Amino acid sequence: MSALACGAACVAPALAEVAVPDTITCVYCDGSGEVTCAYCDGNGAVECNYCDGTGKITCTFCNGTGRIRCAECFGKGYLYNGGDRVKCPTCKGAGSFPCDYCVDGKMFCEVCRGSGERTCIVCDGYGSVQCAVCKGTGKMKLK
Repeated sequence: MSALACGAACVAPALAEVAVPDTITCVYCDGSGEVTCAYCDGNGAVECNYCDGTGKITCTFCNGTGRIRCAECFGKGYLYNGGDRVKCPTCKGAGSFPCDYCVDGKMFCEVCRGSGERTCIVCDGYGSVQCAVCKGTGKMKLK
């Protein structure tokens, strides 16, 4: 078709301007500005390293034995009275007492409050951290 025959339909195309954005949605955080904390895997808590995640620590009073040595007979269970060996009246010959500070040699872990977990120090319990690529903006700059 010649230019004269096509009439108004044959207008020469103008160079179209395409607006190119200067940023796109961050592909690492999907635009949220945050990524899952790698230290706690998004849980917000990690195993307590003080009690190895058990919530209990070895008793500092009895060293985990569950018993405290008798101070009267120094754990021997007997005393000497006028040269005669007699059963210690304080511990009744046992040489020790059950520890009043623990159960089976274990005490409550104050670090994790007995839960076996402590708050993640990287994300402060939130479970995610600011995206390092977009610095929390959710957008990536195009070059």
